[in-house]
Amino acid sequence: MTTERRNLWAAIAAVALGQAAVLGWMIWDRVSLLANGREVVLEVIPVDPRSLFRGDYVILGYDISRYTLPPGTKPPKRNAPFYVTLKKGAGETWQAVAGGTEPPQTVQPDEVVIQGRVDYTMQATSDKKQEPVVVALQYGIESFFVPEGAGRELEKMVGEKKISALIAIDADGQAAIKGLMSDGKRVYDEPLL
Repeated sequence: MTTERRNLWAAIAAVALGQAAVLGWMIWDRVSLLANGREVVLEVIPVDPRSLFRGDYVILGYDISRYTLPPGTKPPKRNAPFYVTLKKGAGETWQAVAGGTEPPQTVQPDEVVIQGRVDYTMQATSDKKQEPVVVALQYGIESFFVPEGAGRELEKMVGEKKISALIAIDADGQAAIKGLMSDGKRVYDEPLL
């Protein structure tokens, strides 16, 4: 075998090893988040009652997907990180208690911070400066794959507001859907692998 051919095989092996390492890290990162992230329950709100499902996944919306800033606040830029502090409310669900473009300096033991990205902002026109700024956020937990054929029943349950999402949040604020709940019981779980 010539030196050129050996170098080619060595390069191919190095690329394959690099790709396998990246894939392994991505899988480990997801499994670690689902296994070790702090669990919070968020109430699911219908996104579009006429078209909730496309294929074998459901589109989910949350109350925390819109955050209201005080009037006069400079709106954050699109795709900028945005941090929302959640606190457990009545029952099992968690609600937003604070939010901003910087992570909070301190977090109470009964709180957790979720990091999202600014999708868009709605701000007052120049003649209505006393109106608040509404920030629309994406957290990466807006869709959930469901078993084939389960979409119709979930569509009905989401429309009737009978579904909550169990979310795992890590120390950096990254979130993943761990499962879906109805009446306090898990109806679907995200497999670790």
